[in-house]
Amino acid sequence: MTAPSLGRPRPAEGPGARLATVLRLVDELDDVTRAATDVAARVEEATGLRRGELAALSAVADGARSAREVGRRCGQADDAAAVTTEALVRRGLLRRTGHPRAPSGASGGTALAITEVGRVVVQQAEGLRIRLLDSVVGALGPDETDRLRAAVQALTGVLDGTAAPRHADCRENDSRKVAARLGP
Repeated sequence: MTAPSLGRPRPAEGPGARLATVLRLVDELDDVTRAATDVAARVEEATGLRRGELAALSAVADGARSAREVGRRCGQADDAAAVTTEALVRRGLLRRTGHPRAPSGASGGTALAITEVGRVVVQQAEGLRIRLLDSVVGALGPDETDRLRAAVQALTGVLDGTAAPRHADCRENDSRKVAARLGP
């Protein structure tokens, strides 16, 4: 199954029915956004980091080595990413190291690296997200969870302009990604 293109016209349907459906969807997505914001606030409270700081910390944990690269991965302007990463360095969650491509003994070439404390914070935040999703899965049950996953994959495929993966091994790949991120 291929995901429909956002720009491709759909078969004609009654204008009132389509508008009513779109407006209900807007309200429902607003409810999801509010719930996600509440979850993010709980994660911020538990970790002591704002969402942007946690995103920057995660970006470095995932391999970003400069404020510019952090900004690109997190959707922050270069100046904002530099301020954020500097604040994380001052808090001991990131550190500056010699840049791996800088010639030996060269001055000024530094790279960002996550500290052990920073890694613990990322793992704590990831653990909170996993516990939350586990409670959602428990409340929904297996059939509703499968429908939710299918809807999320379809929405992602439409928004990305690609077909969302719909194979059973997606769960295994997702589990491996989480396990790799959490470390030993």
